[in-house]
Amino acid sequence: MLFWELVLIRWVGASIRIISYYTNFVLLAAIFGLGAGALLARFRFSMHPILAPAIAACVLLSVFLSGFHLSSVGAEDLVIWSGRPPFLPPLGGTDLAAEIPLWLMLGTIYVSTAAVFVIFGQWIGNLFKGRPPLFAYSVEIFGSIIGILLFALLSAFGLSPIVWFLVGFVLLLLGIDRSVRDYTLAVVSVAAVLIFTAPFSDDFVWSPYYKIRFEPLQEIQGPSGPVDFGEPVGYSLTVNSDFHQMLLNLGPEAPDHPFQQSWEDLYNTPYAAYSDLPPGPVLVVGSGTGNDVSAALRNTDREIYAVDIDPAILDLGYEYHFEHPYQSDRVTVINDDARSFFQNTEEQFALVVFGFLDSHKLLSSFSSIRLDNFVYTKESLQQVKQILAPGGAIVLTFSVAREWLHERFVRTIDEVFDLKTQTFFPRTPYTYGAIYTNRKGLAPLTRSGNTSLAQNDSVRVATDDWPFLYLKEPTIPPHYRLFITIIVILGCLPLLTLPRGERRIRVPYFLLGAGFFLVEASNIVTLSILFGSTWWVNVMVFAGILVLVLLGNLTSAKLKTDRIDLLFALLGVSLVVAYLTSPATLLATNVPLLREILAVLVFLGPIYFASIIFARLIMRENKLYQAYGSNMLGAVVGGACEYVSMVMGFKFLLLVTFAIYSAAFLLLQQGGTRRKVVSRPV
Repeated sequence: MLFWELVLIRWVGASIRIISYYTNFVLLAAIFGLGAGALLARFRFSMHPILAPAIAACVLLSVFLSGFHLSSVGAEDLVIWSGRPPFLPPLGGTDLAAEIPLWLMLGTIYVSTAAVFVIFGQWIGNLFKGRPPLFAYSVEIFGSIIGILLFALLSAFGLSPIVWFLVGFVLLLLGIDRSVRDYTLAVVSVAAVLIFTAPFSDDFVWSPYYKIRFEPLQEIQGPSGPVDFGEPVGYSLTVNSDFHQMLLNLGPEAPDHPFQQSWEDLYNTPYAAYSDLPPGPVLVVGSGTGNDVSAALRNTDREIYAVDIDPAILDLGYEYHFEHPYQSDRVTVINDDARSFFQNTEEQFALVVFGFLDSHKLLSSFSSIRLDNFVYTKESLQQVKQILAPGGAIVLTFSVAREWLHERFVRTIDEVFDLKTQTFFPRTPYTYGAIYTNRKGLAPLTRSGNTSLAQNDSVRVATDDWPFLYLKEPTIPPHYRLFITIIVILGCLPLLTLPRGERRIRVPYFLLGAGFFLVEASNIVTLSILFGSTWWVNVMVFAGILVLVLLGNLTSAKLKTDRIDLLFALLGVSLVVAYLTSPATLLATNVPLLREILAVLVFLGPIYFASIIFARLIMRENKLYQAYGSNMLGAVVGGACEYVSMVMGFKFLLLVTFAIYSAAFLLLQQGGTRRKVVSRPV
């Protein structure tokens, strides 16, 4: 089940450009479906024979919706990358003409995904019947661990969705009834998916983060019309159907055209005051396909460190870049998250260059923050300052789409570094963005260009607790509020499937589900700060959470005490410790192993104690499918509450979690489960 959840999250986000920013909607749809489906287990009819067709319909619907253009993307107070630079030809050969409203796009995806997991939920609910509750739940968690590790393995090898679908359907065939009807439905579904998705998967490079299209760039749109160079002058790289970056030939043999000259000048800008820099290597973060690294090689004789999070993009640069920067003996390539590199390197750099390090996806499905948000926080830039040699400089290039976003960069850099930030705006028909420079002590770098200073002190600086770089101010944007409302309302509809006298949510289980989702969301974010935001760290964190749930089940089975109040007390203490412990405190620990152990104990401890509590409650549960369904629906509401972090920050989520678990404890103390929790061997 979890394998298909990950497949759909990845496939839908890659197929429909805007869903890359809303993958948590897909996750919440899956959780909602599981909760609603589990409550349907009381009925005799079984929906799992139509599971394969439902999955096929969801997959193919994503293909269909990928042909539409959103009529409204982003807003003045929220930046969403969309479209292409005006000098590039249409992406993938055509521009999308048909329009569809954002609410209709997200609503359709939510309903189609939920429908798949309603069937999964009913199937799981039926499997729970007649089995020891704790054992059945533990088997479900163990299967989820296998699912996440299997999908991680396929991602590690860069395998295409065709392979994901084949593996997923094979797993499905192992569990369906062995009847001609069920096998026929499954085979037809597999054939339809493979035939219709092949054109949308085989022509791309699939990194662990993106669906990448890599095309030769031979023609551009000049000020006076199309310009055909007669041969490729670079490559255009799109991710999840939107422009991301270019690989350009800017070396001595490049065509003498304003297009190349404009970009060469932009990439050469960090080295205009090269003679003012202290001794030491150059660090390029967000090195991508290698344009920034090539510029460093052309303009300096120093050692260069190139850091990028995406291994597939690095490989494309290694194989295709005209100047072969990654093959240079002076270049050390590091495939890592920039933030992780900042806190782990022991080098002192003369210059730190930020490339166009803007992401096009979320950090994880449990969070509304984007992959690159923590790179641009105040704490991140403080780490950059620490790894700069005295007199060293930072040069940050970014495609600034709003004035308030520009002001945020200037204010953040000003608060960290010792001088006023200098800002340069390259103004040509072909280049875009802004260049920000500052340094560690001494005088400003000597360079020519226009300089502007921040004027708006009201713009909030991005921090590790409030890392929403692309949000103008602490608020929940209107379209998020709309879908939070829809999600909460939909969460109540499954109650209609229960008998008239039982149409109520099992409130303690519901609250435990909401609290568990929130503690996952807040602590996953914190662990990303400590260990980096790479896909592998996320895999290990998610798998680790599930392992803790299993350990919680095992602990519950072995416990001799019936003191549920003691367990809640331990949970409360662990939440308080997590709230009071800042990532900076642990980062100050010089022993990496000790830091990792403390991080796990502090930030994953609440998950362990919450798992024990849930396991103790279900040990004597007669209607596990109802408890499981209520718990999943509570997780949906917890997912909706996660958006409160856009206003209050992520630390505040731990306070909300504490309040939710306190309410659950009070209900249990008042007899909310209508039974005494007792030990029972399993």
